[in-house]
Amino acid sequence: MSKIKLSTKKYASVVFWGLGTLFLLIAFEFLFWYVFKTITISWFVVGVIGALDLIISLLVAHQRYIQLLSLQIIVQFQNLNPQHVQQLSQIQVHNPWLQQVIKQLLLVTKTMQTAIEQQQQSELTKDNLITNVSHDLRTPLTSIIGFLGLIEQNPQTPINDIQKYVHIAFQKAQQLQSLVNDLFEYMRASTASIHLNYSKFDMIQMLEQLAAEFELQAQQAQIQLIVDSPQKSVIMRADTEKLGRVLNNLITNALQYGKGAKHLWLCAREQGDQVFIQVANDGEPIAKASLEHLFERFYRGDQSRSPVHEGTGLGLAIAQSLIQVHGGKISAQSDTKMTVFNIILPKKFAPNEGE
Repeated sequence: MSKIKLSTKKYASVVFWGLGTLFLLIAFEFLFWYVFKTITISWFVVGVIGALDLIISLLVAHQRYIQLLSLQIIVQFQNLNPQHVQQLSQIQVHNPWLQQVIKQLLLVTKTMQTAIEQQQQSELTKDNLITNVSHDLRTPLTSIIGFLGLIEQNPQTPINDIQKYVHIAFQKAQQLQSLVNDLFEYMRASTASIHLNYSKFDMIQMLEQLAAEFELQAQQAQIQLIVDSPQKSVIMRADTEKLGRVLNNLITNALQYGKGAKHLWLCAREQGDQVFIQVANDGEPIAKASLEHLFERFYRGDQSRSPVHEGTGLGLAIAQSLIQVHGGKISAQSDTKMTVFNIILPKKFAPNEGE
């Protein structure tokens, strides 16, 4: 703990103000007595006046002390870097009122610092977003222009080559469309104004329906898709379309990037006022370095960089945003046995909606 103390010079200023006030009061009183000599004053009154003079002088000196101490505290708060803020939290003064002032100043300082850091992070995020979007849009667009340019510049190109070029250009156009759609969906999901259409449904039935929809894709990947839940039904309220988008994304990721997986489990259970959902597979684990960044925009782990499964890097960011607007949380964990995406949702979360 560091205590704020006045210098010797400033203490001398406090004493000067106190003694100066006492001297002025005494001088004024002697002048008063000299003018009104006819007034008889008892020693008791003289004592009371003397005591009042002393009290007033002490109050003035104390006020000066508080003033100088306050100015010194203000000087301490001129630097707003994080390390200095940490040091300021250790400051102590003898005066409890000033200690409370320091506490409030610290609160304001930390709030301002947080706002500044958030603004800086927002600017950095915006710059990164523009850079990533520009790069990801340019790549397929360059391919489309390139292959269509080959056709336009060489009218005598064999039909087989033309079909190949058009097919590649079409695939790149689909990739471009997917990126634009994902980006639009992410921007919508990231705003507080997104509208959720709540409805009552059975989460177990939703998982079984998703399992049926992905059955063929799972068979092609030689993965067994299993709906496993300790409860026969889990009734809850949510936006089924947006929640389905989240689960669809997680299942697709597991089928595409769960290298070596033999099983894909979908599980849901309710506990109290919450619903716990899991999408798990027994494929190769996700690297710890990638696990920390999975939900970041445009992040692609090593597995998803393969040309066979080239994604936009927005899927998990969209999933996180949609879960958050539902008032829930999503996280991931991975080890040599299993990779699990965990979702926690309020069972009946629906603002301004009754039973």
